[in-house]
Amino acid sequence: MQQQLQGDEPANKKQEAIFDPQHSRPLSTTIWTEDPALVGLVQDIWNQHFATGEAEKQKGGKKPRRPYIEQLRVLVTDLYLAWQEDPLLCLGMPFSEGAWDSQSRYNPLGLSKHLVVLVKQLQVAGLVRVSAGSFVAPGAKGNRTGRIQASTELQKRFEVLAVDGRSIQVVPSECVILKEGEGDYSRAVEYQDTDNTLCMRQVLKAYNDLLAQTFIDIPTLEQPWVVRQDNRGKDIRVAVGPRHQLVRRIFSRGSWEMNGRFYGPWWQGLNSKLRSQIFINDTPTVEIDFKAMHIQILAAQQGVELPPDPYELPPGQFPDTDPDEQRRLVKQLVLTALNAKDTRSACSAFREGLEVGHPGKHLKNTTLQKTIDAFSEHVPALAGSLCSDVGIRLMFTDSQIMEWVITHCTLLGLPVLTIHDSAIIPYTHSKVLAEAMKQAAVEVVGREIPLEAKALGLDTMQDSPVHVRQDFQTWRETERCEGYLTRLKEWEDTTGRELVPFSMVR
Repeated sequence: MQQQLQGDEPANKKQEAIFDPQHSRPLSTTIWTEDPALVGLVQDIWNQHFATGEAEKQKGGKKPRRPYIEQLRVLVTDLYLAWQEDPLLCLGMPFSEGAWDSQSRYNPLGLSKHLVVLVKQLQVAGLVRVSAGSFVAPGAKGNRTGRIQASTELQKRFEVLAVDGRSIQVVPSECVILKEGEGDYSRAVEYQDTDNTLCMRQVLKAYNDLLAQTFIDIPTLEQPWVVRQDNRGKDIRVAVGPRHQLVRRIFSRGSWEMNGRFYGPWWQGLNSKLRSQIFINDTPTVEIDFKAMHIQILAAQQGVELPPDPYELPPGQFPDTDPDEQRRLVKQLVLTALNAKDTRSACSAFREGLEVGHPGKHLKNTTLQKTIDAFSEHVPALAGSLCSDVGIRLMFTDSQIMEWVITHCTLLGLPVLTIHDSAIIPYTHSKVLAEAMKQAAVEVVGREIPLEAKALGLDTMQDSPVHVRQDFQTWRETERCEGYLTRLKEWEDTTGRELVPFSMVR
């Protein structure tokens, strides 16, 4: 039983449960606000449930880097943002006091282990729902951190607030992250800066500064979120907006040569159809893919050529599938196998990655092994790379290619949005992006990797008659809904910049 605190309601009051602990995002430790409504709410909560006890704790000894009431402000603000994004969304946070280091490079606001105490007191007060974390074994799928969520009572208080969303800001934070461990229990670790990390951080700072000066949105969205299905078939919201576009580079397993991809911005959470609707500075966009990027990288490293379509295997690999669906499944299985440590884990991950209700979820390991063997016969040079855990090193190579593209486009003042093996740019500059991607591959792996544009760029039609270009522009233009126009105006007011759409390069 939890200890009753002065000013709290009885600790035996029935606690609300979190409906779906898996529907979560990490607690943001980089959110700050001076919004009067939120500051006032935090002060009220503090006075009612914390003031006497916390004042006693802070009288003597070393003062915390961030006063406890301000740590409470960070907590309540992010609970408010999660509630706004999706009332069912919860926040993941470690409840182990050892997980909090107020001096860490990843903790710009100096949050301390006392945050765990604040959460427990909020739970006793009936203001948050809590779901304890779980740990089965290192790397186990059942591992997860604790979860928190605004209770019905706190949500009622949120509903009556008049909050100016522009007053909630992301503070500058570390964007080059080194992690160790696996899955939900991976953690960022400290490191000493080198010339390499300083260079990576400089690239990211310039890139994020450019993105902060760029309006990126979808003109058909009335509300600032997109609804999509997660891998369990449940609808979830992906929040859209400036607070959700900070890009970080994350390395894994305590190594600067594993992973290293660029993570964080909201567009990475969308499928290709939704990404095609993104506008950059009120300008339609084009997405360009590296085709079969990882196996092309492996082929380049081994000095071999791939078949015209490496994923096209003889029919009958999977029961009752047409050629297009078979190719899609072969591609998914091969890419999964590149990231797996053995065949068993590859087969399990492949089934788990299929959408809910897909018949492939019932395929046996023996069937999938036959397809892996068929691919190995089709592309023998890559057979040794399957089920060998090579994927995390391939991610590092593809991150180097994307770093080259980001650096090049940032120097030109062109905001490019990356999705690991593809990139999005205003449709007025598609040829610039294509050339940058070709050159980046040559610089990193020694030869070009084939590209595929998912739409035509306006700049590819320069030799077309004027009426054809005008018809194309009219077709690509989208009616801007009221919500989009409101967000655009708020962006202009906040940044003090008048939005200027991109024009075509001559």
